[in-house]
Amino acid sequence: MRVSTLLSALAAVAVTGLGLSTVPAVAAPVAASSPGTAVQAADGLDVHRGKYVTLGGCQTAGQQGIERGHWDRYQCAEGTFLWNLWTNR
Repeated sequence: MRVSTLLSALAAVAVTGLGLSTVPAVAAPVAASSPGTAVQAADGLDVHRGKYVTLGGCQTAGQQGIERGHWDRYQCAEGTFLWNLWTNR
């Protein structure tokens, strides 16, 4: 096998393996549950208040917001590795 043929073959394998093809990518719609996006909460809970490592931390923050009068309702939605706190205001 000639060196140029070998190098061409290796380059093709590298491009295919790394996803570096020259074919343009088509943008697909992003689902609410896809990784990297915050998961939207129930209707009316449209204000994102932060991300928490644990469910308990998210629930504590949500309850403290109710007790302080900052919002009336909250929901902790599971995201990618984190919990998202959504409130109604």
